[in-house]
Amino acid sequence: MKTPPQEAFAAFAQERCGDTLTALSTALGVPFLLLDTEGTLLLPLNGGVYPPPTGSTGEPERGTWAPIRARGDRIGYVLALGRQAALAPLIRSLARQIGREFANEADLEQMTDRLAQSYDELNLLYRYTRILRPDESFAVNAERLLDETVAMLAPRLLLLRRTDEEPLAWNSPVESPPAAALHWLLHTEERLTPVHHELARRLAQIGDPNARVPGTLLTPHGMVDYTLLAIQARDQIIGWIGLFRDEAEAPFETNEVRVLECLATQVTNIATSRRLHHELSEMLFNTIRGLVAAIDAKDEYTRGHSERVYNISVMIAERLALPQDQIQRISWAALLHDIGKIAIDGTILNKPGRLTDEEYETIKRHPARGCRVLEPIPQLREILPGIRHHHERFDGRGYPDGVEGEQIPLVARIIAVADTFDAIVSTRAYRQARTSEDALAEIRRGAGSQFDPDIVSAFLALAAEGALDTLTPEPAEERHAA
Repeated sequence: MKTPPQEAFAAFAQERCGDTLTALSTALGVPFLLLDTEGTLLLPLNGGVYPPPTGSTGEPERGTWAPIRARGDRIGYVLALGRQAALAPLIRSLARQIGREFANEADLEQMTDRLAQSYDELNLLYRYTRILRPDESFAVNAERLLDETVAMLAPRLLLLRRTDEEPLAWNSPVESPPAAALHWLLHTEERLTPVHHELARRLAQIGDPNARVPGTLLTPHGMVDYTLLAIQARDQIIGWIGLFRDEAEAPFETNEVRVLECLATQVTNIATSRRLHHELSEMLFNTIRGLVAAIDAKDEYTRGHSERVYNISVMIAERLALPQDQIQRISWAALLHDIGKIAIDGTILNKPGRLTDEEYETIKRHPARGCRVLEPIPQLREILPGIRHHHERFDGRGYPDGVEGEQIPLVARIIAVADTFDAIVSTRAYRQARTSEDALAEIRRGAGSQFDPDIVSAFLALAAEGALDTLTPEPAEERHAA
């Protein structure tokens, strides 16, 4: 907290001016005094009050005065006791010198404070950059930032609320036991509804989404003051972050608000980054879906096959309660699992009879070719193992590498079940579609040999619930008629 100017000048006078006044008093045989604007004696340190002059001459009977000014503001007086008109120029010069030195020292102190504040902010930003993980969710990164900051703001209550499609509620630990008003505020989400409304109202009124919004809440245990900042993702306000204090606590200090601003900026940055990442992923995903549809169209009997394998694979992954980021990788790998067929001659893909050994070897190369097609795209490299190994068998008799069991990536084991089901229930150039019951029976027989038994169990549970009923292809004759 800043020192009031009068206190700062009193400290400066007693620390820096004593020797000068003593030397002048001794040399000239005249008592020199230093006073504040109220006439309270600052030097010498023997107390007393000398009311400053009220007239225009500044030459009362008690002595000769000269005001001390710093940056245009009067901060005190120099007084030479007795009628010392001959010393007036010296007294005024002394007052000007004291004023300049005090102003320079105040400027230096202010600059030092700003540098210290900048250092603290840079240090905080450095700590933030060390804990942020771009590949992790907004919620995980936001909690890391809040945990890193909360000790700097104790005993304040630090709250983050996200109000868009991805709800996030977080509050810092407060000193134990917390003030009753803060404790009351924390334990029912609806009690923060007025805060949401006030933020929206004030930001609309101010017209600046980056503005600080102060406010007060009335609780059964007294008043709670707060300062809020909006959290944005691109140009959309998605929530807020704020400091809360019980009315009995000291007011918010400037450094606390600056820390809150740094924190809000970082939370906004990660929200915007995640929004951009999501939008770019959606754009890439939709582009790839168009490419996959074009590939599927190359084989007139497999139209929609990749889309159905994608849907079934995602349902299996969700049934296994896999993390969301892993489900996303599985969805991409499933959608692209047959992309290597883009390099296979359509006459082989649509051949109505049995394939020759050479043609079958060509077909077996499509997983590896698919990886070569996608490898130049950095964002898709994580899904390449799922594409390469989706024709491996659990007993090690698959292709292209003959790996077995859990050596086969989980994503490939999931796609293998989904791919086989859709292949059985689809009409192909060399055979008619079989029923879902036939497909389920074949997959059940293949558990432990062709397929991972745990994935088969999850798949069969989905089938028993009817989750696959809408994911069977339309009959071939209807496709041809279309």
